[in-house]
Amino acid sequence: MQLTAFYIVVLLLILLVDIRERRILNALALPGTVVALLAGLANGRDTFLAALLGAVIGFLFFYALYRVGRKLYGSSALGFGDVKLAMLLGAILGIHQVLPVLALGMLLAGLGGALVLAVKRGNRQSTLPYGAFLAIAGIMNLIW
Repeated sequence: MQLTAFYIVVLLLILLVDIRERRILNALALPGTVVALLAGLANGRDTFLAALLGAVIGFLFFYALYRVGRKLYGSSALGFGDVKLAMLLGAILGIHQVLPVLALGMLLAGLGGALVLAVKRGNRQSTLPYGAFLAIAGIMNLIW
């Protein structure tokens, strides 16, 4: 329970910083990943492997999106902090939950973008703090 609370606090801090500054701090994402991997190690080989594979899959999946986004849309498409956040989420949630949570984050970002357009607070060239939506998806998973 205490570890879940720690993860939620880290994700809330990432969410708030990303909304405010449009970046994800290494000082939050990287130590959080290490803690999640160490917690997996402390809980046994299977839990560690699930956390490690979750981190690798989260990283690789978002790294691919990062590369494609940069090629198609330039540097504003997806930041590398989002890649590190996907790695953190994978380490926290493990191999079985990382892709559904990343998909939920994408869905939430799409809904957020549609809402911004609907209320005329932005246009198709507007950017959103994508990491905030990923963090919300992670928090939702940890709570439910």
